[in-house]
Amino acid sequence: MGENDKEMTTLDDIPVNVDVELVRFDPIFETKAFTWSNQGKNIREWVQHFSSMFRCEWHEAYFVIFNTRLDIQSLRNTFPKLRRICINCRRNEPNHQEIQSIENILKAFLPNVKCVRLHRVPLQENLSIQHIGMTNLKELRLHSPNLKFDDLLTMNVESCTIFRTHFSVRDLNRFFKLWKKGSYHNLHSLSILMRLETTADWNILLKGLNAEEADNSQGLVEVRRFIIDISRGFCAQVRIQSIDMPATARLEISKVQRSSPDVWRF
Repeated sequence: MGENDKEMTTLDDIPVNVDVELVRFDPIFETKAFTWSNQGKNIREWVQHFSSMFRCEWHEAYFVIFNTRLDIQSLRNTFPKLRRICINCRRNEPNHQEIQSIENILKAFLPNVKCVRLHRVPLQENLSIQHIGMTNLKELRLHSPNLKFDDLLTMNVESCTIFRTHFSVRDLNRFFKLWKKGSYHNLHSLSILMRLETTADWNILLKGLNAEEADNSQGLVEVRRFIIDISRGFCAQVRIQSIDMPATARLEISKVQRSSPDVWRF
């Protein structure tokens, strides 16, 4: 926030002060937070200052969308080597201004970033998976309230993680069959948190895929593992993990070469 509670819309603005948080992971996780005076620097200069201190070769930007108007050009000038963007929408039903901010961020950075993470970002006509997932991303993580199964069919990413989906097991079985026939050749890893009504749904999920069951683990959490042959000498590892009760499961898939020793190692 600028002086006199003035809203800041560009990274060339000078803030009242700067909140700094230092995080250490080794040997223990520890954080320290403190506040600095602005020292006459604008936000862009603060970013450049820390980048030079730590010799950052790339940046990750985390955007929290809440009634904020952003100047995209100042963002691009500040983050020329942005590798990952994370967007968190604070409202369940964002207003037009917030949707516009999300669209502007994605338009500015999608051509160059490798990883995109969206949390509670509603998908719309001008903000769809067709715009996001077809840009040859290395990683896409989605926690979107209105994600549809047809959206999954249009993605062109290497790794995809989807939280709280409402996909049916029949839809996912259809997706696997398309993948097995050679569609989605860029997709190497897919993780979906889904809901199974009964353990019998596992059979529906794998129907017609000629899945070969690997070793299972029995403990506090039941895990079933399967191998599915797909095209071009690759196979998919499928891991179905019951969490708390059989109705909730995590589906994880990774594509590896059939000859790889890791095929049977999970």
